[in-house]
Amino acid sequence: MKRLAPAVAALAAAMVFSGCGSSAADKAASSAGGSGSAAGFPAQVTSCTESLTFDKAPERVVVIGGTSASILDSLGLLDHVVARAGDPGFADADPDLQSRIDRIPEIESSGNSTGGRVVSTEAILSVHPDLVIGYDSGADRNALRDAGIPLYAPDAFCDELTLDRASWDDVEQEITKTATIFGVTDKVPALMDDIHSQIDGLQQGPAAGQSAAALYLTPGSGVFYAYGNSSMIQPIFEANGLRNSYEDSRERVFDASMEDLLTRNPQWLILMGDSGTTAEQLTETLNGISGSADLQAVKNGHVLYLPFRLTDPPNTLSVQGAVRLSQLIGEAR
Repeated sequence: MKRLAPAVAALAAAMVFSGCGSSAADKAASSAGGSGSAAGFPAQVTSCTESLTFDKAPERVVVIGGTSASILDSLGLLDHVVARAGDPGFADADPDLQSRIDRIPEIESSGNSTGGRVVSTEAILSVHPDLVIGYDSGADRNALRDAGIPLYAPDAFCDELTLDRASWDDVEQEITKTATIFGVTDKVPALMDDIHSQIDGLQQGPAAGQSAAALYLTPGSGVFYAYGNSSMIQPIFEANGLRNSYEDSRERVFDASMEDLLTRNPQWLILMGDSGTTAEQLTETLNGISGSADLQAVKNGHVLYLPFRLTDPPNTLSVQGAVRLSQLIGEAR
């Protein structure tokens, strides 16, 4: 996330990429030319405001904080990762993926104030990578460039970019960019077909048309954050027929207040926290904030817990987030 702790139409409207025209997956398949992973080089992608060019597929990748790990895994590229920085925090989001990442050697890093990881250039260079996947607050892009190592960051992690209203197109874009870097764009269409299938298969129940807000909390803290329409919370809510109470905000994540939350008074509250936090901890934290008892979601028992890693940045875990939320709503009714 730009902060790494702490983006109602019918489903057809949310699924912009399923409409007319050429999707990123279609373009990727075309660029691959049907010749598999050997095609597509030199390959060029943008990383925030920088253009990166690859003459061949990276073979020694460092991943900071699990960035893009689910996409690499879905494309069969996780074996290209030779080192990781920190625990990606997927244990409660995708235990199987967490297990696979745990087997990757970890290099020295430190935490920052927003829950992300910071890695020194020296630590990165020690494993001789040819690509770092992460974010600018976690590594020195300029120093890595001087050392001949590109840093790729998902758009959602780029402070320089103004994000538009999030949609499932964003997931397709990140999948396509990652596949382009590694020359496996021929794998994109099948993966996107699977994503379409999962989203189309969601059942919109009695909660359809109701309002919801997603909040990021830290156990024991009275400060919390909300998510606007540039967060993947937006399409996750839309896929479940919910209206984001903060969809009038273009900010991905921002400080929120109980006074404003009471004014919006959503019918559902989705609580999110970093890895290791529990639904009970976050619920207790919410209940400890003055005024929370007056929220209709609290009164009606419509407070749910969704692991943050199932939301941002746009990736295949975001799709799991939509599916998980559908299950939680069904269990709460």
